[in-house]
Amino acid sequence: SDNVYYIEGINVTDRYTGTFGANLNTEIIQEQSVLTGGLPAEFQGAPGLVSNVITKSGGNAFSGSANYYFQDDNLVADNENRPNADFSTYDAAVTLGGPIVQDKAWFFASYRLLNRQEAVTNTAGVNLRDVTTDQEQGFGKISWNITDADLLSVTYLTDPFERDGSTDFTILSNRSVARDQGGDRFNARYNHLFGSNFVFEASYSDHYGE
Repeated sequence: SDNVYYIEGINVTDRYTGTFGANLNTEIIQEQSVLTGGLPAEFQGAPGLVSNVITKSGGNAFSGSANYYFQDDNLVADNENRPNADFSTYDAAVTLGGPIVQDKAWFFASYRLLNRQEAVTNTAGVNLRDVTTDQEQGFGKISWNITDADLLSVTYLTDPFERDGSTDFTILSNRSVARDQGGDRFNARYNHLFGSNFVFEASYSDHYGE
């Protein structure tokens, strides 16, 4: 509960568990810092670890990516303890960034889709239930260089998550629970540069986590 998690300046810490309160699209990470002591003043109220993720921005050239990862039980070693614990999973994502107006405004966007289907079996090999997990992770950012000294950026993230049953084989099917989580988050940030030694920054963020 001492840890704090930020994505693009948005505090996404789950106050009940002390862990992250958002599922992060890994395709959008520009850099990540992990601070464990001597914390700067902007991270107030964080006696433990601070994880801060800075997301990608578009540039003057169009660029993007597309990937698809797949795995199932035929591609891994047999589970000797639960031989019928079949599964299939995929992870697909696309990104695109580029200019809106050369040298003035840029965009970056990404969409990621994850799916996992698995047979939950006990140690005797009896199938208890089939569970499906679906995740969607959307991201968009627009950056506008209003003047040489003024920069405005607007960021939007969303991460709906659905699982229709428990994946814990120690839980009986009549005790199984579904899980829905995720939400929308928004951040607007303005920077003004005074000379070369002083920067003024103002931001507003909104985070909803179910």
